[in-house]
Amino acid sequence: MRALFLAAVLALSSVLGVVSPAAAAWPDRPVRLVVPYPPGGPVDVLARLVGEKLTTHYGQSFVIENKPGANGAIGVQAVMSAPPDGYTLLMHGSAGYTIYQAVMAQPAFDTLHDLAPVSTVAYFDLILCANPELPFTDVKGFVAYAKANPGKLSYGTAGIGAMNHVGTEWFKSMAGIDIVHVPYRGDAPVASDMMAGTLGVGFVSSNVAIPLIKTGKLRALAVPRKQRMTAMPDIPTMAEQGYPDFDMRPWAAFFGPAKLDPAIVADLNATLKVILTTPEVVEKLASFGMQADWTTPRDMADTIRANTALWKSVASKAHIVVE
Repeated sequence: MRALFLAAVLALSSVLGVVSPAAAAWPDRPVRLVVPYPPGGPVDVLARLVGEKLTTHYGQSFVIENKPGANGAIGVQAVMSAPPDGYTLLMHGSAGYTIYQAVMAQPAFDTLHDLAPVSTVAYFDLILCANPELPFTDVKGFVAYAKANPGKLSYGTAGIGAMNHVGTEWFKSMAGIDIVHVPYRGDAPVASDMMAGTLGVGFVSSNVAIPLIKTGKLRALAVPRKQRMTAMPDIPTMAEQGYPDFDMRPWAAFFGPAKLDPAIVADLNATLKVILTTPEVVEKLASFGMQADWTTPRDMADTIRANTALWKSVASKAHIVVE
């Protein structure tokens, strides 16, 4: 089956004029899959799940290499500088990719030119959570409490320039509230301090938040999207609670170096389509509060362009600049 699959991909690539001897043999040794975040986060979880399936499909190991730091730029630069032979790839999230470009005074890479998009892999959700001891249970109550207590309520994020930072500043401007930002290094410590009462609220990644919501350790207020989550259908959306334009869903995607062989891009993209439509993978991702998603490289490039423009606008209005 692998031989037939490869023959079909290479036949298509030949018609498109993109086949090469190197692509025909790819991969014939282990592939390094860089994740520019610490282990345990949603992008890392995705990389390990999909990497395992790619290892099975290709018969070569896809080895996860966590390279966190500089808002994801360290991992991106490692892939940018690698040979475009398909043996160094990147799994990155939209926050560290498009928002990074929007908030950095001097970004270390260009979202549209320095990497080759391969495919999105999944969308995942942030959930607006609160310490259960606070006297509100929905967004209306949260906003009313914040307005009655300006500057007294704190919110935690995965760091300056993270999606839950820029997104919360966006919401603050919509709702007209004053709450204080406390940056952390990841969502897990945000959730921990929220449970302890050190923090009041925060948008937390679904894979971190869902188990804590189910056990009553965190209170869910809303999901920042237009439809309710399949995994947590009881949580109302921001749109249902008076903020129809507030839509914030992170995604994770595969990239390669800018000049990655087009035949390898075609092969990997086709393989990812098979993996991401397999019921086992779809169900596994759903259990984490994630939605499997596959796109063509061209559609992915369009998404990157649109997201970068959105977050540049939000960052500009909120005066968020990272030096």
